[in-house]
Amino acid sequence: MRPHLKILVIEDAVDLLEQITASISNTINYFDRSDVEISLLEASSVSKALQLVRDDGDIQAVVFSWDVVAKEHELEESGAELEYDSVVVQNNARVIDAIKRIRPELPVYVLGDAVKGLDIVNQANGIESFFYRNDIISDPESILGYIINDFDDRNETPFWTEYKDYVVESNDSWHTPGHSGGASFRNSPYISDFYRFFGRNVFVSDLSVSVDSLGSLSDGTHAIGKAQAAVANTFEVRHSYFVTNGSSTSNKIILQTLLREGDKVIADRNCHKSVHYGIIQARAMPVYLDSVFNPEYGIFSPPRMAQIKDLIEENTDAKLIVLTGCTYDGLLTDLKQVVQLAHAHGIKVFIDEAWFAYSLFHPALRDYSAIAAGADYITHSAHKVVSAFSQASFIHVNDPDFDKDFFKEVFAIHTSTSPKYQLIASLDVCRQQLEMEGYKILNELLSNVAELKSQMSKFKRLRILSPQDFARMFSHFESDNIGHDPLKILIDVSALDYSNQEIHRFLMDEVGLEIEKFTHSTILVLLTLGGMRSKIVRLYNALKRLDDGAVNLSKRKSKSPLPADIPPIHLDDLPSKAFFSPREAIAWQSSVGRVAAGLITPYPPGIPLIVPGQKIEQAHIDYLQALASQKLTVQGIYDGEIYVVAQE
Repeated sequence: MRPHLKILVIEDAVDLLEQITASISNTINYFDRSDVEISLLEASSVSKALQLVRDDGDIQAVVFSWDVVAKEHELEESGAELEYDSVVVQNNARVIDAIKRIRPELPVYVLGDAVKGLDIVNQANGIESFFYRNDIISDPESILGYIINDFDDRNETPFWTEYKDYVVESNDSWHTPGHSGGASFRNSPYISDFYRFFGRNVFVSDLSVSVDSLGSLSDGTHAIGKAQAAVANTFEVRHSYFVTNGSSTSNKIILQTLLREGDKVIADRNCHKSVHYGIIQARAMPVYLDSVFNPEYGIFSPPRMAQIKDLIEENTDAKLIVLTGCTYDGLLTDLKQVVQLAHAHGIKVFIDEAWFAYSLFHPALRDYSAIAAGADYITHSAHKVVSAFSQASFIHVNDPDFDKDFFKEVFAIHTSTSPKYQLIASLDVCRQQLEMEGYKILNELLSNVAELKSQMSKFKRLRILSPQDFARMFSHFESDNIGHDPLKILIDVSALDYSNQEIHRFLMDEVGLEIEKFTHSTILVLLTLGGMRSKIVRLYNALKRLDDGAVNLSKRKSKSPLPADIPPIHLDDLPSKAFFSPREAIAWQSSVGRVAAGLITPYPPGIPLIVPGQKIEQAHIDYLQALASQKLTVQGIYDGEIYVVAQE
């Protein structure tokens, strides 16, 4: 497979359009680019051009003739003719804006009169380069050379390219790691099967940090530094950093960078446990937003915007607010409101966007992106939903007051001095894919999901939960402008006669489908960048068998819902004080009235029920007993006991 560089040419004078495309096409062979397929598309109107930009993810460049006559209705998203459909657009910069609203990464090259060139550049943002229209006929190599060079710049992988070249040289290793390119595995009668299973490249590419040209992860030098700069450019932020031990560590790094002992932080009650641990490590004082929980389906929503506003106004001395941008089930906070509220009081905004790393790369998702909303700090679990190895994570920084030097010291505390280069390389190519084909893949996925929903609407017992369902579950869903990521497919299985364990077993053992998460009444299916259409068809087939009852499952389903009310968190002192105090283990059923010394966290989704310093209530015990019937893992319970602050 070769990358495809499609160039879209927009010109409403048909003869001139044919001249331009013919001129560029005739010069393609002058460039020795057997590694890339290059072709051209024609659009004789703005409406056709915008439709092509929406539909064809292989378009990698746009050549736009500035004198095209555009009509107002063509710039509407639907393209429908309105009462003002004959009104001519006065400034064609709006055409470029319309292209960029769909795909901001697309470079736009403008053709116009040389005399007007400076005026055109002043009128329009987002122009990659300007060319005199007559030159495109007489010297088409010039513009094609620009387009190819820009394509190569966007497509480059600074670390992966250098890393791969170094490995191919097969230098004799006299440094760590001790297996010496796999020799100690390969030549062993006991562990050579380990080598054969993974293959040669895994071992010869497992290198020491002694390779200076590849750079230092801690210092961000050489090839690693260039790769991180490329990520920052793609994600439209000031700085980006690679983390090789997961977004749990990314979250802790940010929290310890921003918070000092006693600092106040407004925190989503439902944040991942790594946020709670990071607050403990920073010895900060959290002010928690309440949980909003639906017991019928066992899912959480984002916190209420009214409470976010109240807590910000009541705690204007807070240094930070930290929220989960996209919940495990795909519910999305309107972060633009949060950023506006927080920044009005000088409070920094940190968004854990672990489950929504692709949000910038499609207009259907971009409105809920933390980066687009103006958040100061964002973490992305690249391994969760886009193309990177497990534990690979991004930190993005947009804070103008960012203390880079202190950040690097905290980063060094949490980062291994022997990071795995394969993880770093996977983050480099992850950026490349999002830049070059993120829109295309997401567009196909969203189309496939829409088709899946349409087909499943005919089912009798199974159904995919929709925004209308979420609006019925959560009273603040519509008023707070909460969104939903359609690639998080939450399926209501409550009408089936089987236990969730039996459903899970059927999907895994009989049809080979591993499900991300399930509750007593739902199963969650994640569509990621690897969610090819054939996988969706297999999923549909399995769900259809369940809906039809064409399965041999015997257990009847227990329909007991989870408790409706989860006690809010009230703390009288720093959680770190309880966490680091002398502790004792007691049976969790007998812990009512005691102060917790550790986190109690049902997994998934990894949201703590109890945090250090919190007084344990009967409601907590009731909730844990209800979870026991779900057969979920509860971290923080050890052989039936939990740790509480020791009594004097």
